[in-house]
Amino acid sequence: MASLLAALSCPSPADAQVRWDAGAELGATDRVTTGRDSIARAPTPGPSGELHAHVALVPMVRIGAYLSFDVSPVPGLPAREMAEGGIRAKLSPPLFSGPWRGWAFLGLGYARAYEPSHDVTVPGAAPTTQMLAGAGGGILDLPVGVGIGYRLRRPWEIFAELAGRIGLAFEGALYARSEGEPYEGQDSFAVSLSVGVSWDE
Repeated sequence: MASLLAALSCPSPADAQVRWDAGAELGATDRVTTGRDSIARAPTPGPSGELHAHVALVPMVRIGAYLSFDVSPVPGLPAREMAEGGIRAKLSPPLFSGPWRGWAFLGLGYARAYEPSHDVTVPGAAPTTQMLAGAGGGILDLPVGVGIGYRLRRPWEIFAELAGRIGLAFEGALYARSEGEPYEGQDSFAVSLSVGVSWDE
């Protein structure tokens, strides 16, 4: 009788599995543009943040949604602002023991980019300054990366993620050549490093 009660009171392996998780992270993102004119300035790393949540499909595989935002500074120009949302799948094989765990993820999202209006100098015999209107654009993005987490005490976990983003397609005025300043190129690649905290149930 005692052994039966013990078996009923102990959680099964399925009960011990994480059913869902939600996390927030902050870090830095460095975007790499392609196709820009040789005299156009390259972006520098800027701050970024992300919110995400997953539900378990099977013990090691989860799927969920994410929302992210990053600022991509360009020397001498207003920073591009990137807001993105999409889905991502997370694979968590049993690579580590104890409170540590690791994972890899792959997603698909849409990013909306915006560059605020700013003044530009038009060269010539008598250089003039004109206002260049703000421009927006869209990116079909493929985020991919790896992460490592440490469980403080259930359900809290701290983690770090190293991620990359690959631009698959571009649309909008921001990514079209226009008169007024050197072409800044397309945001084709990005790499980010971030730390965060998650709630696992």
